Amino acid sequence: MKQFALMAVAMVGCAEPQTYTPPVAGPPVRTPPMIIGGRPVGPGPVGQIDSCGVGTIRDLVGKTVTQNMTDDARKRSGTRTVRVIRPGTIVTMDFRQDRLNIDVDDKGIVTNLRCG
Repeated sequence: MKQFALMAVAMVGCAEPQTYTPPVAGPPVRTPPMIIGGRPVGPGPVGQIDSCGVGTIRDLVGKTVTQNMTDDARKRSGTRTVRVIRPGTIVTMDFRQDRLNIDVDDKGIVTNLRCG
């Protein structure tokens, strides 16, 4: 067994060193947005994926969250479910593309809208 280990060490010492060649960066590739449910899916105004219609309800940011507002947001965005996330709220980490998350501050003001 010792002989095998010594041979392996000796062979490694004889191997040619490998060098890393970084890939050559080219211009960014632009592809048309994918359409799901009649709505384009891709980066939204703040770099997020808009699979739940966030782009159609951006006017809600800065307003106070109410039950009527969440119902309206669900209807206008076309999403199936709405989740209001207040500071300190524990939420699941599962991503549901048809769920609208409404982030609010401690005063109930909408600070962000996102899918998931």
